[in-house]
Amino acid sequence: MKNTDPPHPKLKAVKMTPEVSKFIEGMGLYFENQGVPRIGGRILALLMISHDPLSAEDVASILKVSRGSVSTNMRMLTETRLVEKVSLPGERTTFFEFTESALEQTIVARIQSSMIFRKLVDRGLAALTSEDFARHRLERAIVWTDLLIDTFQKALDDWQVQQRSRTEKKIHNTSSKLIEVPYRAAKSLPQKT
Repeated sequence: MKNTDPPHPKLKAVKMTPEVSKFIEGMGLYFENQGVPRIGGRILALLMISHDPLSAEDVASILKVSRGSVSTNMRMLTETRLVEKVSLPGERTTFFEFTESALEQTIVARIQSSMIFRKLVDRGLAALTSEDFARHRLERAIVWTDLLIDTFQKALDDWQVQQRSRTEKKIHNTSSKLIEVPYRAAKSLPQKT
């Protein structure tokens, strides 16, 4: 059964243009290829472009899918920290939004996955004798995995530096404007002689 209730009246609904629909469907297919259910990718896409947090009912209504499917995928998306629960004043309903750190979380997940793979390869290497021909494959897998971990970690570090720099610029621009207004106001006051 599909939920046909309109989105929550206090929130701005996402306008479903053909372009927005293509974006949402494309993200669904992309994430499906990454091992996430297609509906999970569609939910992520919707939350990425939503101006306000959305309830599971809102998501079901907008995407025209069952509430149960939304709940199942929301659970998975919150566990992976791509989506977070939020509450709104005076509301008993749980709302969801795309996590500000979601992009970082995808890199962290890849680092963790690569580290697990590395440990498994280490076990395989330890299980083989030093003369075993297959050791070279596992040794190559270790070099490859270490390269991936280093590359992902560098990307994460670079991203965090870039984000801090953007935040500092915003803070500087905001504080400059705050200082500028009183300065102009003070200059316009009559000077005592």
